This record gives sequence, structure tokens and C-alpha cells, in this order.
Amino acid sequence: MIVLGKKIKLNEKGFTLIETLTYLFIMSMLILIMSSLMLNIFNTRKMMISSHRVHDNARFIVNYLNNRIHNVDVIDDVSPQPEILHFYQLPGTRFSISAENNDLIFRQVEDIGAGFPDQSTAEVISLNSANINLDNLSLTSVTDPLGSTNQGVRISFTLSIGSVGDKYGYLQKTFTTFISLR
Repeated sequence: MIVLGKKIKLNEKGFTLIETLTYLFIMSMLILIMSSLMLNIFNTRKMMISSHRVHDNARFIVNYLNNRIHNVDVIDDVSPQPEILHFYQLPGTRFSISAENNDLIFRQVEDIGAGFPDQSTAEVISLNSANINLDNLSLTSVTDPLGSTNQGVRISFTLSIGSVGDKYGYLQKTFTTFISLR
């Protein structure tokens, strides 16, 4: 550029094509790393929430049953199937535990002198949360080596949350415990 007969050198400022492409590459890598990190954080959080809910339900179920079964006087095994037991707490409390529609159901009624009362009239208490499914309930009355009955109950159940196709939200866990009578 010539101004009044003199040459003025322009100070060229800006980025070259190589610098711009390098900048875009570095920024895209940073965005990719940050987005994968955030995705991993969300998936881990989802897995932790599922695990927490299943284990909280299991703790509640075991504690609830432990408080009820410890005070039982007689356990009556009424079926060859391992999930049908009747629990008698003298003088008149009777309760049953059953798996119905993916829920663990506790029913308790007072005996009116006619044997084991009809449990269908009892108030239904679901021991697991609505989003937790219960499967494979097994209640087994335990005897000691000398043949003494009513030593306690071995309880086994499986809790699951989420759908099988959900890689990060599905969890299935089996819990087994023994609850002795006092």
C-alpha cells in the first residue's frame, strides 16, 4: 500500500489455517472427553441408585420379618412347597408371608378360636417398594439335628429393579438369611 509516495508495511494479524484446524481438533477432543466423562458419571449414578434401592428394600424386609418371626411360638409348614408357612404368636396373633404379583405380602390377623384364620381378610402390607420386584421367595422351617422343630426360618428371595434391557438401571440380587425363634 502506498500513501503519499511511501511504502507502509501492514502488520498482518490473525490465525493461519493450520492454527485454526489445530484449535478445532484440540477443542473437539476436550469436548469428547468431557461428554464421555459426564455420561459415565450419569450411568454410575444410575447404577448406584438402583443398588441402593434394592439393598434398602432387602434390609427393610429382613428387619421387618426378623422383628415378627423372633416373637413367633410355632411355625406350621402347611405345604410341601417351600413358600407356604403359617406363623403363630400366642395367645392369638397369626400371620403369613407370601409372594403375590412380584410383591412380598405380609398378612396378620387375630385368631378367634377356629384354627388358622383366613388371611384373605387381613390387611395387606407390601414389604417391598413399588418399583422393586420380588421373585423366588423361599421360606423353609428349620429343625435341629435332634429333630426339634421350630428352630427358625431360612428365607431366600430375589429383588430386582429396572428392565433387563437397561444396562445401567437393571439390578437383580438374591438375599438369603436365617431368622431364629426366641
